[in-house]
Amino acid sequence: MATSKSNPITQFLPSGESFYPSLSKVQQQNLPKLIKATPLPKMFDDSTHQLWDCETKQDALILKVCNSESVLSSSFWQGMKYLFNVDLPKQLGEFENVYKVLSKISAFTIPEYIASGSATENSLAFIACKKISGTMVLPENVSDDMVIQLAEHLVRLHQQKQVTWGRINDAKFDVSDWSGHLQKTLKLLVKNTGNIPEKLLDEMLDLAGKIMPNYFVPIMPDLRWDQFLQKNDKLTALVDLDAFVYGPRELEFILLEYILNNQQAKLFASFYSQFQPLPQLEQVREPYRLLLFLMNVLGESKVDNWMKAPFRWE
Repeated sequence: MATSKSNPITQFLPSGESFYPSLSKVQQQNLPKLIKATPLPKMFDDSTHQLWDCETKQDALILKVCNSESVLSSSFWQGMKYLFNVDLPKQLGEFENVYKVLSKISAFTIPEYIASGSATENSLAFIACKKISGTMVLPENVSDDMVIQLAEHLVRLHQQKQVTWGRINDAKFDVSDWSGHLQKTLKLLVKNTGNIPEKLLDEMLDLAGKIMPNYFVPIMPDLRWDQFLQKNDKLTALVDLDAFVYGPRELEFILLEYILNNQQAKLFASFYSQFQPLPQLEQVREPYRLLLFLMNVLGESKVDNWMKAPFRWE
């Protein structure tokens, strides 16, 4: 099996057919014949996927190959496993349904699913989807229209209410399980990462134990602008679905406090509140902020700076 360590651009099978990089021969069977695969640069130093732009004899594809070792060392994916029971390398083969669910809900284009596979002893986890035209959204280029589009997107998702939470394909946990799982996750992440004052942790554990969400909705604990594509200053597609789970919408709103500025937050709230009330964040803000910090969602290294970030909503 070719591995990601060799970082091949194009490899060949004995027949002369192009060989998808890092995939086993068995994994290639349901993929269109490859002409060329070009590696895309990693967005972050701790990225868990290598992306490939694939020219095939049918459609252009984006191939994402998951590095299991990187997932194991990722604070984000550790948190996803502890809290939501998401084990990405083992579950990536089940993602066809995730794409189907999101395609029915979201106002944005969702990439057409082609194939995926979970990690085994002899192969890496991967997912392949049709390539969508557009350019990645950068935070400094976010327009007012994009903010409203994001609000519409989240309104649609947050209307999909249910009383259980967890993985999109297996949201089996009861509301009564939430606070205990949250406390356990905070403890485990602090043990793994350290650098959290004991007094702060004790306070957050106490607050976490009192949280009882009313319902759960599809959320992205890693929501960022660069997960969307745009054309002509309009959001057109959502291309990163790896971390979708059923969870409390309040957690997503806490993340929004970091990716929206004051003006954008007001605009977002003015649209969102036409369809459902904004959530009350006062009782959950601090423990959810600590959770997101420990999961390293945006790369902040100083907990004081993170916890003292501006509030966008009450």
